[in-house]
Amino acid sequence: MAYTAVTDALAQLFEVSTPINDIETCSLHDCVGRTLAETLITNSPIPRFSRAAMDGYAVQSRDLPGELTIIGTIGAGDTPNVECHSGQAYRIFTGAPLPPGSDAVVEQEQAMAANGLVRIDSRIKPGRNISPAGSEFAVDTVVLRRGQRLGPIQLGLVATLGLDSVRVLRKPRVLVVTTGSELVLPGSPLPSAHIYDANRFVLTAWLESAGAQVTALPIVPDVPGSFISELHQALTMGPGFDMVITTGGVSVGDKDDVIQSLRQNSHLLFWRADMHPGKSVAASVVDNVPVLSLSGNPGAAMTSWIVLGVPWLAYMHHGRIRQETVFGRLNDGFPKATRETRYLRSRIIADKTGNIFDLSLPQQSDLLSSYAAADAFAIIPQGSPPIAPGTIIKGLRTPGLGSTALSWEPSA
Repeated sequence: MAYTAVTDALAQLFEVSTPINDIETCSLHDCVGRTLAETLITNSPIPRFSRAAMDGYAVQSRDLPGELTIIGTIGAGDTPNVECHSGQAYRIFTGAPLPPGSDAVVEQEQAMAANGLVRIDSRIKPGRNISPAGSEFAVDTVVLRRGQRLGPIQLGLVATLGLDSVRVLRKPRVLVVTTGSELVLPGSPLPSAHIYDANRFVLTAWLESAGAQVTALPIVPDVPGSFISELHQALTMGPGFDMVITTGGVSVGDKDDVIQSLRQNSHLLFWRADMHPGKSVAASVVDNVPVLSLSGNPGAAMTSWIVLGVPWLAYMHHGRIRQETVFGRLNDGFPKATRETRYLRSRIIADKTGNIFDLSLPQQSDLLSSYAAADAFAIIPQGSPPIAPGTIIKGLRTPGLGSTALSWEPSA
């Protein structure tokens, strides 16, 4: 069976999806993780005034070295009204506005003050220890663009502009459906041959941290017809979902009810993609809503989600994922021939010869823990023979993998 290339799979998902265009006004207190729906431009310089970058003395640099008369003190928030003339100095503190006439701040460690005088024995250049007006942003500078995700730094920039609210995209409404008769919710007794439902919480947390509004159905058992019945009902009764994410039931077994139901009751875009783990993945449209169906194995589901789901989520926010291509050496090689493209969970170790891909992390499709420790995928292309030790291969650092924060940039 031919596997769908990742680029083709994403193109098909994007083609049937409509990015969010509804706009809301959001208080700055509630904006973290949301996507900006307007471009923010300065209407004044930031900072608005030149200010001291250190505690010390505001002076005219041409007076130094020499002894100066201290004529006052300026703290942060004060407004100096008296000009600093030649032979004079102001005691000044970090963040305080520079008094008229001065052009430098001498740090207090280089000054000796006593009896209303300050002696400075070194020469200094104009502009020393000063943050000039407009040094961060000049007037009419684009600070944040439409489509940027609002994290802590971005919210700080919004606050710097003096705004207490901004226009953001409506949260995507996402339905999460986990399937499998072996699944049990955490906190419940665990019967023999059952496992706890981890996929539900990984996906929900991922989606909510990216600014989505998530609804999760109760676990759907592997009973023929149950999945499609529950899905139809949720889509009919729900708030108008933009996306559906499902896990389980998309392999080739007789009890894989999800893919069997999608074949009969949806517009199936593709089934099985060129990736390992995670090749058992499908995309479809049910009741006019795009559906991405991942493997029930947590390790396989996470590869499919990071490679396909995260770019799709960014697309719904008018964004795109910035992936960093890295090259590194496989010290121990890779002993297997590769039928489909392998996405190997890896740590990158840098030494004097370059990057090394450490493949000591567990690679099994049912294991989730290695995703927390990985910082890149080491990529082995489709159709590769066994790889000799020392071979240089390509890898991907992608947002959301390991400790890398989930983020995206505006698509245009």
